[in-house]
Amino acid sequence: MALSRSIKAKLLAVAIATALFVALAGMVVVLLDYPLDQSIVGALLMGGSVSAIEVFYFSGRSGRWLRAMHPLASLAIYITIIIAVVLIVMHVNHALWGRLGALPEAYASFPVTLPIIFGLSLAAITVIRVTGFLGARNIAYLMFGKYHRPAMEKKVFLFLDIKGSTQLVERLGPIGARALIGKFFFDISAPIADNGGEVYRFTGDGLVATWDWNVALEGDAILNAIDGIREAVSKDEPKYLQRFGAVPQFRIGVHGGDIVVSEEGDVRRAIGFYGDTIHIAARMEQKAKELGVEIVISDAVASQLNRLEQGGLKLLTEETVRGISNPVGMYTLADPTAK
Repeated sequence: MALSRSIKAKLLAVAIATALFVALAGMVVVLLDYPLDQSIVGALLMGGSVSAIEVFYFSGRSGRWLRAMHPLASLAIYITIIIAVVLIVMHVNHALWGRLGALPEAYASFPVTLPIIFGLSLAAITVIRVTGFLGARNIAYLMFGKYHRPAMEKKVFLFLDIKGSTQLVERLGPIGARALIGKFFFDISAPIADNGGEVYRFTGDGLVATWDWNVALEGDAILNAIDGIREAVSKDEPKYLQRFGAVPQFRIGVHGGDIVVSEEGDVRRAIGFYGDTIHIAARMEQKAKELGVEIVISDAVASQLNRLEQGGLKLLTEETVRGISNPVGMYTLADPTAK
């Protein structure tokens, strides 16, 4: 079975963090004159274990309980788990090399090795979290200067906004509302990533996602992402109701076209998008509110989708939008309950 894009991204993060762990461990091993072969295998096992636990558990759905705790309590649990992993890896590694008799010596070296392992683990976890924050592809672009000079590309943008966010704050309080929105963003990130998109930024009670033009259109990936967003919320509706007494409702606007892509900032750099395309995409989300529908897709994108020919999209209106001289056709899903 083919792996989803989000799983592939997580595996890449694990591989990068493990490689860093091994590289740093290799330097420490040389300095301390430890057995190189056994130490490198141990570093692979340790780095891979810590990275996999961070990516697939603590940063995932299952690890929400830990992220919700006080940072000091969370840190104490994290340290306990790392110690447990160290002990398991140490015994497995010694068994692999037939050196179980050397375990007392390994235990005696804990005052030196444990701080080193904690430091290496912290470095690996930091890399994973920075990669998750910025995106592996954006980090690569910034490192190699792909957008050091502005470039013109063709992109598709999806603007999503939660309906009635003010009422949610009044009903749940600011902390409760942020918890609901945080869960919602977590739930819908996988469908976006699995269909070739990336979350460009969060906007308080909404987000902006972007696709390369061809990726968004291939197999109607942009519509599959929207279907996935709706399915993710519908699937967890009982949990939303149990925890918050409300299920998030949202509006989506989609538009695509030529856009200028460039690095922005100096000390703190990021990849930025500039041009009318992104403003028109935002306008599509606003039109969804004005027209009382969940989704509005501009004809620039809708006209390229297979689902239009299959009757899965219907024309809502044609209106002039700031930034475009000609009227823009605006489509929505013909049957919002069907794919």
